[in-house]
Amino acid sequence: MLQKTKIGVVGLGMVGDTIRKWFEEIRGYKRGHDLFCYDTDAKKSYGDDYKKADVIFVSVPTPPNPDGSCNTSIVKSVVAEIPDGKTVVVKSTVEPGTVEYLQKKYPKKHFIFNPEFLTESQAWSDFVDPDRQIVGHTEKSKSSASDVLALLPDAFFVSPGTKDKHCYGKVRINATEAEVGKYAANVFGYIKVIFGNILADMAHGLTQKFKNEGIAAAVAYENIAEMLGHDKRIGMSWLNINHGNYCGAGGYCFPKDMNAFINFGEKLARELKKTKGGEKDLVRSLTAGLNVLKSVRDYNIQLLKWQGLDLDQVSYHNNHLKKEPRKIRM
Repeated sequence: MLQKTKIGVVGLGMVGDTIRKWFEEIRGYKRGHDLFCYDTDAKKSYGDDYKKADVIFVSVPTPPNPDGSCNTSIVKSVVAEIPDGKTVVVKSTVEPGTVEYLQKKYPKKHFIFNPEFLTESQAWSDFVDPDRQIVGHTEKSKSSASDVLALLPDAFFVSPGTKDKHCYGKVRINATEAEVGKYAANVFGYIKVIFGNILADMAHGLTQKFKNEGIAAAVAYENIAEMLGHDKRIGMSWLNINHGNYCGAGGYCFPKDMNAFINFGEKLARELKKTKGGEKDLVRSLTAGLNVLKSVRDYNIQLLKWQGLDLDQVSYHNNHLKKEPRKIRM
């Protein structure tokens, strides 16, 4: 009988705990034998020696720096303690390029980036039934990617693919592409939330205009959203502008990741300017695109302000939001 790959999980928050649950409850792993969980929060009672594992999932926080950039110091401190020869699967959202830089710094370890696309309200079901399972690798860890993928739940779209998993499609995605893709998912969600609110502004504006002109017709955003959402290319996700108890883009990830993505883009533009030839056209295009994202962010700030809120008040996991009466758009 083949011996199971020993698994380590560092950081038992929403993401890390779903990983633990998957291996312990579904894959039949046993704590202290072939599953080792560690978290610095003593209340969680996870103090296993994760260094005994062969594959170590790192799912620790990456909070924002004061300038909005992604703080990867906890990830780096954990990685530094992992022995050589291990496969390190970074689950934390990190700035694009982080895994490649870690691979360069620690050439005797094998680094993977496996982004998580969980929603807070249904983290477990999202984990066990994902629509995509991405194992982004470096050149060094390329041979390990399929082995890591085989440990995880099946999905319709996977990277890089395995011999025994049936999937809709597969493509080989490297670690940096996966890092960008993780940010892209949340930034797109943020933009779609704001687009819905802009449509609502227009609908409300038309209703008011008709009222001023004595026209007995109301323009309901909800009907527009239904029509838009039933376009299979678009879908209904993020079009409910009255989600929770406020309007706008909030939660733990959307504001944090939008700020980090803009900050990363600005840093990239500055670095490109220094290159030989200057990459002037690319820098101009990138800067224009970043200005669009900044405008979206500014709209969100104004929308929250209209409701007596600010970004700090809504930048929490949903179950931590203060349930207070808010101005809701009708």
